[in-house]
Amino acid sequence: MTRVSAAKTWLWLGLWTALAAAVLPQTSTAATWTPAASMSRYRYYHTATLLGSGKVLVTGGTSSGGPTNTTELYDPAANTWTLMPNMSVARTGHTATLLLPSGRLLVAGGASGTAVLASAELYNPLSNTWMTTGSLVTARRGHQMVRLNSGQVLAVAGFGASGNVLKSAELYNPSTARWTATGSLSTAGGRVTATLLDDGRVLVINDDGLVAAAEVYSPATGMWTRVSDPPAFYGHAAVLMDSGIVLATGQENTWYDSGAWMYWPEDDYWEYVSYANEPRRRGHSLTVLPSGRVLVARGTRNQVGGYVELFDPASWSMYSVGYDQPTTGHTATLLPSGQVLVVGGTSQEEPEWYSSAELFTE
Repeated sequence: MTRVSAAKTWLWLGLWTALAAAVLPQTSTAATWTPAASMSRYRYYHTATLLGSGKVLVTGGTSSGGPTNTTELYDPAANTWTLMPNMSVARTGHTATLLLPSGRLLVAGGASGTAVLASAELYNPLSNTWMTTGSLVTARRGHQMVRLNSGQVLAVAGFGASGNVLKSAELYNPSTARWTATGSLSTAGGRVTATLLDDGRVLVINDDGLVAAAEVYSPATGMWTRVSDPPAFYGHAAVLMDSGIVLATGQENTWYDSGAWMYWPEDDYWEYVSYANEPRRRGHSLTVLPSGRVLVARGTRNQVGGYVELFDPASWSMYSVGYDQPTTGHTATLLPSGQVLVVGGTSQEEPEWYSSAELFTE
């Protein structure tokens, strides 16, 4: 069964299983959290990328004294961190995208002190070196980057040098090492999520809590098309599930508790599917697990808490699977073993900053 036909089947199966879940006990899980070795320093708003070697490279973020240019590598087999060469400039709120087939890592934008950056650089895992590459057309922080099926990288939205909301987008071509402007968003901007769809288009969802807007980018035309409105999210995360359906979780505007919505790209249709047991605002993460279920972890909250949840696409339901630090600015990376490495972050309720790492096992 293809993802497209599966999406239609899920619409009917989900209605039935959702009704069953309301009257039948929730299925328990043996999910566990295990402490992993800690990084050399605390950091948040960093990036973490799974390299071709199966190791995870963490870059930059905010640490003691502000943004840092340090990087370190996690080896899951040895459960160790190793300091790696520094980037050319300190960055926080930047993005990191693995380029294929070269295996190099593209790091772009972010903030360094009061400056918003346009610079970009490449990490070569074979030579263990960094080199500068073409600069962004527009300096931006808090933006999103997506590697397209063509191998080019789309950078979209974020905040500019004066703190202004950006609607612009641009493309990085690994062959020429240059960025070029492409079509701009019509409504969404600033804080967004960007999700690569099965058909190669990119879904961008607004996240300002006021405007309910989503747009789809077509690499073939370089243009954006407004699609059906999602909720007016105030702090959401989005991920493409194995079915080709997009799962979005988070808080709807600035007042209501959070839940889960699914978006069917082929039908341009949103559906509210589950109430969340743990209210979450910005900064939580979604990770699709080998089972097809989705790990919903951390994030800022309306209340003090730290419950971790799984979204089960078979029953359209979310259920708690333990407790973790209530942080934002962390990263969650799926390892080849099927475990999820959750690293760093900051707690706005304390406040505290973390160098710790944990492994989630389903």
